[in-house]
Amino acid sequence: MPLRLWTLAAVLVSVLAVTAQEEFADLRVLVPALIATGYLFSYWRRGRRNWWVKIVLALLCLEVAREFVRDVLVDPLQTTVPLTVFLLWLQVLHSFDVPARRDLLFSLLSSVILMAVVAVFALDERYLAYLAAYLLAAVPALGQNAWDATRASVAQATSAGPTGTVQPAVRSNREVWPAATGTLGAVFVVAGVIFALLPRFEGMHLTALPFSPRMEWLTSYGGRIMNPAYPNTRDDGDEVPRWNPRGYFGFSPSVDLRARGRLDDRIVMRVRTTRAFNWRGLIFDRYTGWGWRASEPEVIEVRTGFPPARLVYRGDELLSYGARPVEVVQTFFLEAEQPNVVFAAALAERLWTSAGHVYLDRYGAIRLPGPLQPGSVYSVVSRAMVPDPARLRAAEGVTPAFITRRYLQLPALPARVFALARRLTDGQPTQYDRVMAVNRYLWQHYAYDLTIPPQRRPGDAVDYFLFEERRGYCEQFASAMVVLLRAAGIPARLVTGYTPGTLNPVTGLLEVRNSDAHAWVEVYFPRIGWVEFEPTPGFPDTAALGDAAVPRWIWQGLGTRLAAGLDALGARWSWLGALRASAAAVGPGLLWVLVAVVGALGGALAWRTTMRATPARPRDGLVQLYDDLCTLLARRRLARGRSETLAEYRARVAAAVGAPEATRLLAMVEMAAYGGASVDDAALAAARRDLERLRRWLRRRRRWV
Repeated sequence: MPLRLWTLAAVLVSVLAVTAQEEFADLRVLVPALIATGYLFSYWRRGRRNWWVKIVLALLCLEVAREFVRDVLVDPLQTTVPLTVFLLWLQVLHSFDVPARRDLLFSLLSSVILMAVVAVFALDERYLAYLAAYLLAAVPALGQNAWDATRASVAQATSAGPTGTVQPAVRSNREVWPAATGTLGAVFVVAGVIFALLPRFEGMHLTALPFSPRMEWLTSYGGRIMNPAYPNTRDDGDEVPRWNPRGYFGFSPSVDLRARGRLDDRIVMRVRTTRAFNWRGLIFDRYTGWGWRASEPEVIEVRTGFPPARLVYRGDELLSYGARPVEVVQTFFLEAEQPNVVFAAALAERLWTSAGHVYLDRYGAIRLPGPLQPGSVYSVVSRAMVPDPARLRAAEGVTPAFITRRYLQLPALPARVFALARRLTDGQPTQYDRVMAVNRYLWQHYAYDLTIPPQRRPGDAVDYFLFEERRGYCEQFASAMVVLLRAAGIPARLVTGYTPGTLNPVTGLLEVRNSDAHAWVEVYFPRIGWVEFEPTPGFPDTAALGDAAVPRWIWQGLGTRLAAGLDALGARWSWLGALRASAAAVGPGLLWVLVAVVGALGGALAWRTTMRATPARPRDGLVQLYDDLCTLLARRRLARGRSETLAEYRARVAAAVGAPEATRLLAMVEMAAYGGASVDDAALAAARRDLERLRRWLRRRRRWV
């Protein structure tokens, strides 16, 4: 019963961990209830043949297999969900037929597989809670099984089996568990070291990348931008939108620079990617004096298929293919409702989504038939650009007329804006140097501030930011850079999306929060296309983003995280300030030192507890010598019979072999087992010498007994 209960607990934890995932929510109650019922039924029927139960279970297994094959044939690109459902139902059916220990161990093995499946679907640290609960049930189940198996073997041996061998006596729980605890601690230390040393491989995709197989898409928007946080946003500038902290106003048909507020920090998506880039959403080309909007909102409908065809761009993205050699594979897991916008590293090349069609605007942005819902998944393969200053400096040539007409547009602006643009760019040798002159000026002379008040006077928003407020949001910085570049004759446009997010070192996913919504700048370079620039101080440069792949090793960035932690604690404990400067440099080395120290302590603890819990006892040595003697004699056709006592066996061996060493050893075992005689180290050494002499004597004999 204890083994059955521990196994049931481990199985239920694994099933609850699986059904906690959104894909299996409809099985969250049914499957655990059926498994518990099955274990009760198996215990009730454990002593019977149950032939009819096996027939029913076999038929149900065939039905479950048929459902699995049908689901795979319906959607051959999404096999993980039907395979997991198949495993869950097999666990349910098996729970009705677990009469013996081997059946319980099979259930335990199946639960290990289910926990591995959960690790595939899990996106955050909640998996660690399920894993801890599973270990609290599975480890006692394994210990109980070992305990029961040892007792069963001893009981079988004491009934004098055909070989006449016996096993050592069963040790008490007080002796067993310290050794098991030390060994388990050593296993955890080794597992932690392996986890730290294993790299996160970029992987490969053969036929498909993950996407939601069941998504309800609304088709009434016709490619129009739909932002659930601002459903009624107008793009005429007559009214400032009312601030919504749960959504970014930049994912709407227009961006109003007069809006004020702070976004909350809830996680909106998690991203698995090979490289960290800004996740581009929308592009705006027309500056209105109060904000931004797209001058041509028309879109073209693009049918999606499997595998998805390459997206063909026209319009303003036509010349953006040449300098994008970096392939970026991304999968987005949505945690909160988002606009009908595909966020991805620019330039998206292939899109895996369950939508039958998407919409492509002339700026290269992709829109879905409806808003993204929590639980949605889509994948993108992009061709990204890592800006190279040398190549950008050499990018001189004629800019196409359709680019200059659209991206040099400006409304009537105060003369001081044009004067500032000329002062910053005059004398710079190349277009790249002129762009960087404006970029550096904004970094050095303006402050990023989310507490600015509303604009206190009417007039142009960029002019007000540059010459009066001198602090603002990312939208003010990006708008100021675009306007200054256009005033200097350089085509530029405003982009909204998300910054890469924060890496979770446990899951390896980038966690993107609502407050990571951002605006930046794209500048057109002849023969290269659109290149990203970051004008807002405090945000990483786009070149640094492109160069940095997502850390492949868990210890990468440890120093940076340690430094951030010391910053937070430095205000309270001043002595931590001395560690702050060197934290980033010694991070990886410090990890190796910690791993070595913890590993040495864990190994020493395991060895010490094992040695303390399993001392070498003379009685155990005598049992082993008796076992060796019985094996040696059994090879000479002198095995102990089932009903033969030790005295009878000793007399038969003495008559057949005539070796005093055998009779002395058997007499010592008989006195220790039934006469209460103690065995010391000297007697054990003498018995070991007798056994060795007997083995040599039997080997020299020409004829076996």
